[in-house]
Amino acid sequence: MGSVVKKSGYNYCLDFIKGIACICVVFMHCEFPGIMGTAIQSISRFCVPFFFMVSGYFCYYEDKTRAKSTWLKIKHILMITAVASLFYAITAVITAKITGKTLNVSINQILYWLVFNNPSIIVSQLWFLFALIYVYIMYAVVERFNLYRLAYIMIPILLLIYTVMAQGAHLAGVSIPNMYYRNFLIEGFPLFMLGHWIHRNKDRLDISNKTLIVVIAASTLLCVAERFILGRDFGVNICSFPQVTALFLYAVNNPEKHEGAVQRLGKDCSMLVYILHPFVWHSFEGIYSKVGIGENTAALYIMPIIVVIVSIGLAVLCNTVSAHIKKVRGKYA
Repeated sequence: MGSVVKKSGYNYCLDFIKGIACICVVFMHCEFPGIMGTAIQSISRFCVPFFFMVSGYFCYYEDKTRAKSTWLKIKHILMITAVASLFYAITAVITAKITGKTLNVSINQILYWLVFNNPSIIVSQLWFLFALIYVYIMYAVVERFNLYRLAYIMIPILLLIYTVMAQGAHLAGVSIPNMYYRNFLIEGFPLFMLGHWIHRNKDRLDISNKTLIVVIAASTLLCVAERFILGRDFGVNICSFPQVTALFLYAVNNPEKHEGAVQRLGKDCSMLVYILHPFVWHSFEGIYSKVGIGENTAALYIMPIIVVIVSIGLAVLCNTVSAHIKKVRGKYA
């Protein structure tokens, strides 16, 4: 067999880490039991920040004539969000009919959804999609009025606000609902612009792989320590910020590394795994409850692995069906 010809200028490593990140999303929500679950969840907190950074990274173009319209990207993510929301709304209605529960939506819930990306009825894990729409709109304003410098200045300010509202408030014994900082403005926008800034300055960021690997390893271990010491189980760890930044810089430094199955997972399926995994997870929770193994430790250790495998399988199936439909349409166009 001949060697695989790689695309010139394509970053395979970013896709590779996206593949790892979409698996980590599942493990972050569908946890392993006990200490193992706590440790893996704390390590996995980098995944959503990474996806925001990837979006910002690919919004920077050196050749402006090749730049895709930001509004086309907004339209694309709007379509994905609408389909995902419709799917989960239908699922919620069917579940309510089966269980006899009533779906009540208050004005406050709608406001929280619109302002803080905290969805009602549909699964809360989709907050990222709504936040990303708002972030793209903010970026369109930055792009239109050339406000890049101001946007870059806001990166450390907003991340500091995030840290104070999350970890700082927790240490002070104050409970702040995470929707007030886990949203498009406090979390999404600064991480998006950090990815954009890294792309813009990648030729000047001369950091060795050895240094980055040390930072990745150290910050990952510190994420675990932070989780056990501070006792928080929501939001991004303080140490997740250097962790995800070092991971991202490693990918930028090594664009041709790690081509393979995990890379293709990240390229083709990461968004679908993100969208589908709550459905798969809650479905297996229901199955576990029906067969009476909801409290079985061995079964609980197996569940996250099953959810990952089934989510990936459904994502591949969706891509296959979509490709077939496009092929048929093209044939008869």
